[in-house]
Amino acid sequence: MSHPAPPELTPRAVILAIILGVILAAANAYLGLFAGMTIASAIPAAVVSMAILKLLGGGHILENNIVATGASAGTAIATGVIFTMPALIILGYWDDFRFSWVLAIAGLGGLLGVFFSVPLRRSLIVEQGLAFPEGKAAAEVLRTGENPGSGLKVLAGAAGIGGLMKLAATSGLRLIPDTASASAWFGKTIGYYGTNLSPALFGVGYIVGLNIGVVMLAGGMIAWNVAIPIYSTYFLATDPVLSVELAGAGAEDAAYAIWSSQIRYLGVGAMLIGGIWTLFSLRSSLLSGIHSGLSAERNSDKVAIPATERDIPMRLIVIGLVLFIMPLMILYQAIVNQWSVSIPMTIIMIVAGFLFVSVSAYMAGIVGSSNNPVSGLTIATILFAALVLAFLLGRDSTIGAVAAIMIGAVVCCAACIGGDNLQDLKCG
Repeated sequence: MSHPAPPELTPRAVILAIILGVILAAANAYLGLFAGMTIASAIPAAVVSMAILKLLGGGHILENNIVATGASAGTAIATGVIFTMPALIILGYWDDFRFSWVLAIAGLGGLLGVFFSVPLRRSLIVEQGLAFPEGKAAAEVLRTGENPGSGLKVLAGAAGIGGLMKLAATSGLRLIPDTASASAWFGKTIGYYGTNLSPALFGVGYIVGLNIGVVMLAGGMIAWNVAIPIYSTYFLATDPVLSVELAGAGAEDAAYAIWSSQIRYLGVGAMLIGGIWTLFSLRSSLLSGIHSGLSAERNSDKVAIPATERDIPMRLIVIGLVLFIMPLMILYQAIVNQWSVSIPMTIIMIVAGFLFVSVSAYMAGIVGSSNNPVSGLTIATILFAALVLAFLLGRDSTIGAVAAIMIGAVVCCAACIGGDNLQDLKCG
């Protein structure tokens, strides 16, 4: 005799997810604006959820998963907002945050990310079997909380060691540094070596495995030990502004300045080409995912589908995307006040949204949401949008930069939610 599954979407789970989402989103917003980086919150949300639901009389693993999913979505959308919207204040277009605009952009971008992540689930999670390290880690936390045993001791021990490392680090008691580095000038050449001592990165490396870890290490070594020395030796003199800025600077400061202004874009370009190629190579898998989703929808009345294989019906996804076009056009029309610009930009935004959500989801599957380079995707979106807008509005347009930021904001929110949603689906 089969027992009915316990309820997942309970009122207390929804309320707790909202509360944790607000708190963790605020913390992530502060961290992102202060340090330029954010962290995925599914794991801490799962831990807090288990503790609170136990105090309320207990909670099962599915209910805790709903809380963790909702809370992580809140922090993901906050990441998309803080990486883009402050630019409108810096440009002088806003005097302060326009919360109605932020709500519209975050809502439209978030929904776009959810719509696009549905067909990606079968391709990236089921068929490709990507790691999605933070999704795996959150699942292990929930599983350990459901059935405490030897796994609880390992989890608690690892958490304790990580907590002590963070407490002793520069951000805490300042007993040990956050990084270990050495740098020096060798004539015109910068020599630099450095590593991050974050326990979170150690944990991600443990989860993603050797193959992915070696690729990430190779990328860092090429950037810092090859590209930066070559640029400082042969190309720095060709950039008078940067040369004046770095005159008399230490080797480490100079290395970071060259990386930030020049070398980082090598990584963005490589990531985009790799993402586009990956998307192209996954075309049959994506089409198969869409086809299997449509087939599952047609046969839903005839065949019982396991809960873990159910998706939002594809017809609803298509209807949602069609209905989605009008609010986006209205958003851009309110900025540029030209339908001849708003319509093509909306189309470009939908296409770019799917491309970058796919790349973001793929990167989240490899390195995790915390290390997902959505800032690079956003920069690429804004650059592309700026080129198109310069053609449509003219290079002297006073509103072109604002429109490009708005497009980048929607795509960034979509990419953040898309990667986070796939992470949560992997956990489930």
